Amino acid sequence: MIDVIIEMIRNITFNFGEIGVLIGMFLGSSIIPVPSEAILVAAGALGLSTITVAIFGGVGSALGAVVGYYIGKIGGRPFLEKYGKYFFIDPKKLKFIDKWFKRWGIYAVLIGRIIPLIPHKVFSIGSGFGNMDFKKFFVFTLVGSIPRCFLLSYFGFLLSETRNIPLIIITLAIFFAIPVLIDRINSRRKKPEE
Repeated sequence: MIDVIIEMIRNITFNFGEIGVLIGMFLGSSIIPVPSEAILVAAGALGLSTITVAIFGGVGSALGAVVGYYIGKIGGRPFLEKYGKYFFIDPKKLKFIDKWFKRWGIYAVLIGRIIPLIPHKVFSIGSGFGNMDFKKFFVFTLVGSIPRCFLLSYFGFLLSETRNIPLIIITLAIFFAIPVLIDRINSRRKKPEE
């Protein structure tokens, strides 16, 4: 199953280039379970410009996030508590949304888009049912998506260049250090209040 999805992503990216990245990121950022990381890494490995992938991927992510935002806005929390499982939102993820937004406020969207392996749909839907200002939501989603798209496509490029093993290790270290750094900043910020 995973092999089929990866092959489909590779074909979309190879055949449609930047537009394929935009479409794939739109689908992955909306409610359809398309692995956005695989799209971006494949685009970089296929030799597409990392800057172009970052822009098209960021725009696709932001447009796809609008779908989740309006699901949360129109349906609200009661809708998600009842039907969230169909959008891959269970009660545990709803608690995570509450905690994340309580901790970071409006910046939760920006931070959540930059950090790898966090389910972005959760932030989009949470922003909708939390009645976040739509313009701020869209801008923060776009601004947070672009560096993430850049890093993942650059990682794909490095994977295609086997002589760049040290750069691959450095890129991975930076990518996975971001959540740790953000958590440390937050814990320092919280200490004076306690």
